[in-house]
Amino acid sequence: MVLGVGVVAVFLLAMLAVVVGLTFSVQVSGHSMEPTLHNGDRLEVNVLQRHEVHRFDLVEAVEPSYPGSAGGLAIVKRVIALPGDRIAIAGGEHPVVYVRPVGEKGTFRVDNPAWPGRIGSDTASCCTAKLVGSDRKQWQTLPADHYFVMGDNWGGSTDSRVFGPVPRDAIKAKLSFRIMPKGRFGRIANDVKLIRADTLSSIPLADLTTGQ
Repeated sequence: MVLGVGVVAVFLLAMLAVVVGLTFSVQVSGHSMEPTLHNGDRLEVNVLQRHEVHRFDLVEAVEPSYPGSAGGLAIVKRVIALPGDRIAIAGGEHPVVYVRPVGEKGTFRVDNPAWPGRIGSDTASCCTAKLVGSDRKQWQTLPADHYFVMGDNWGGSTDSRVFGPVPRDAIKAKLSFRIMPKGRFGRIANDVKLIRADTLSSIPLADLTTGQ
């Protein structure tokens, strides 16, 4: 009898763990975060720290409205620039994202290992001519409490290049742990970083204007 009660208790705890996991998680839909995340991946959501966002964090947010879309969709993206940062994108076949972090001197290039391999025929469909497609881009300063988010799949992500910076209140959770699939269970690796662009002769800084 005691053994039977123990089995039932273990079963109930397992079911509770499943329910909690599904309740406090989000499932990735689409391919905008490949190769980091895949369609169908389920991620643990960190709601308590949703407003403690750092550069290159993965977040769940509500998509803002923009011409052609009413917005409101739940999206999973990577934070590239923070409030007060200046950002510029040099377009073309090999786009480059530059950031001038607020409070720091110098220009930095975003080094995301996923981007070079994800540039293809879909680039034009995800990016507006306003931000990408020319070799001369103006710097944009992010407003207070706004974040510039992008997908790791450069050529297949509708993100801040299209709908602009995301307000702080639109960020619903931070994401750092994958629950499913079982074979990839664990913390999500993050190897994105900033590299000083003014020390790299190969970076075409002359292509960037000094607009606001």
